[in-house]
Amino acid sequence: MPKVDMVMDTGTFVEWLKQEGDHVEKGEPLFIILTDKANIEIEAPASGLLAGVRAQPDDVIPVSEVIAYILKPGESLPAAAEARPATTAPAGAPAIPEPLVSEVAPPGPGEGKVRATPLARRLAAELGIELAHVPGRGPRGRIRKADVLAFAERPLPLSQPVVAAPAWQVVLPAARRKEVVPLAGPRKIIAERMAYSAFTAPHITLSLRVDMSEATRLRARLQEPIQQKTGQRPSFTAIIALAVAKVLPRHPYLNASLHGEEIILWDDVHLGIATSVEDYLIVPVIREAQSKNLAQIVVALADLTARARAKRLAPAEMSGSTFTISNLGMFGIETFTAIINPPESAILAVGRIVDTPVDAAGQIALRPVMKLTLSADHRVVDGVTAARFLAELKATLENPYLLI
Repeated sequence: MPKVDMVMDTGTFVEWLKQEGDHVEKGEPLFIILTDKANIEIEAPASGLLAGVRAQPDDVIPVSEVIAYILKPGESLPAAAEARPATTAPAGAPAIPEPLVSEVAPPGPGEGKVRATPLARRLAAELGIELAHVPGRGPRGRIRKADVLAFAERPLPLSQPVVAAPAWQVVLPAARRKEVVPLAGPRKIIAERMAYSAFTAPHITLSLRVDMSEATRLRARLQEPIQQKTGQRPSFTAIIALAVAKVLPRHPYLNASLHGEEIILWDDVHLGIATSVEDYLIVPVIREAQSKNLAQIVVALADLTARARAKRLAPAEMSGSTFTISNLGMFGIETFTAIINPPESAILAVGRIVDTPVDAAGQIALRPVMKLTLSADHRVVDGVTAARFLAELKATLENPYLLI
């Protein structure tokens, strides 16, 4: 099981792209795993025959665990390959051996600090768990995310009274079921992150309309030269992304993260672009967008979008954004409110451009108008701060020639 992310402890096996006994070439897609961000295709590390396959769909496997062998011609499986099965667990369960819980005393003076991964420390802090009490089953007793989760789910001691709260039962409709789809994989991760954001960050939302007449003219004029230069046509999303990247540095609290008792103001604008992949969303990131021109934004956006839909993005390309744009205008949506992508402090929802009657020098005229809705974390951003950002973004999009 490969480690494709610095904080990855386990991966969920999705499927083999080759069958046991098939010849594989180094670099060709071999299997798919699910991390806490997305499905990832893993390439064959060598050429040869696929043998000794252990991993099955939905197995949760620790990183570095052997899941199969690639044999050279004439080579046979090692003796231990048949004797020791891969360490797996049902999907969603901690991938650690029993017993799941043991009482561990805090280290005494001079015993050194608790060894734990950064993800385990962050999760323990969120759950209010003392790491000193968590049994670590990683290398040299290092505590991993799975260890913290197992400790959090441990049964209470028999001596400790349990106060049972009445559970509110939702009555399902008396209708025929077409299908029951497990809440798992990317959909489960999205559900957890969005619920965390919605119930942790107090959202404020502000909306305004933007006259996109000049942006439309600019896009029409730049279509041919940018396509000749990059092979890609500039989209409205690219123009909006460029405008956001240039305006954000003057509004640092919109490009910030709340971390514990600190508000971190980011110097770089790592711009996340919400992208539809099958039946869920991922957020590829244009890094250092503040230093890119329109042609570079167009190229980066086209590359990330194409590889996202082909499931060929690395996990690092789907994390680390400091601000996100979600554009549903291509689906005919005129206005919507987006949930902040943690740990960011704001997200911009972009609606469809609609020909709208407006007052133009005392006369009614049809203009292409787009509605922008900003959701911001009220712990970090005040209403006036958010309004100033939106006002400058509107002014920039209505006079976009200064961006070029």
